[in-house]
Amino acid sequence: MGGFWNEKTYLPENAGYSLFSARYFLFLSLCLFIAALAVFLYGRASEKRKNILLRIFAWIALGMEILKTVVLLAQGCFTPNYYPIGFCSLVIYLYPLYICIPNGKAREVLRCIICAVMLPAGLVTLLFPNWIGQYPFLSYFSLHSYIWHTLMIVYPLWTWQKEREPLRFRYLSPGFASVLCLIPIIVLINSLAGTNYWFLSAPTDNHPLAPIHHALGTWGYFTILVLVGVAVASLSAWIQNLFIPRCLKKASTSEPAVTEP
Repeated sequence: MGGFWNEKTYLPENAGYSLFSARYFLFLSLCLFIAALAVFLYGRASEKRKNILLRIFAWIALGMEILKTVVLLAQGCFTPNYYPIGFCSLVIYLYPLYICIPNGKAREVLRCIICAVMLPAGLVTLLFPNWIGQYPFLSYFSLHSYIWHTLMIVYPLWTWQKEREPLRFRYLSPGFASVLCLIPIIVLINSLAGTNYWFLSAPTDNHPLAPIHHALGTWGYFTILVLVGVAVASLSAWIQNLFIPRCLKKASTSEPAVTEP
């Protein structure tokens, strides 16, 4: 396959760029601009188009994952490290379930996970990307990662624009419990396959909790990681409930009404 499609095995060492470099800030700014533009344009769409976009983009991540698997298989690089069970890979299950499940309470739980958990996960990953040292920007795996994590920011905000309802904290608990119940399964897979899904075994060099791992070791890092995850998700839900309804109300009074075609 051409160089654009190459997995890191077939690229020179240090083919990418460093964290907090000029290119890092350029590409981060580009992703945030695209996310802001997507949210702005979605807000101006009619209700019918909002529903269509939510349904289409619920399946985009799954399509991207299938394409990535095909590319990896073609290069003989589909190893256990590429199974679709990474933390950010949860969106390939959450987004379609959110669209397809008819039960209102179940949809609220899923929306809480999508907004309170996956949105900050996508943002943190864009801020501390672990692929930039391995891939040049204009390569398939780099673009895949940037698009994926930008979608993790955009889609939750679209659900806010569509539902216009606050995240109810009584639905956050089952949402957190659902994610936490997966941790023993991921730990088992990591131990059997020698992988590091959800960064439960150790952080990457770009991970914000890397100093904690160096200072406290594996179990100290693991405990802090889980506690920080719950705290960040709870804080994310509180911040979103505090600011997003005000922004939506202000936007609704300033934007012209959109009629159905």
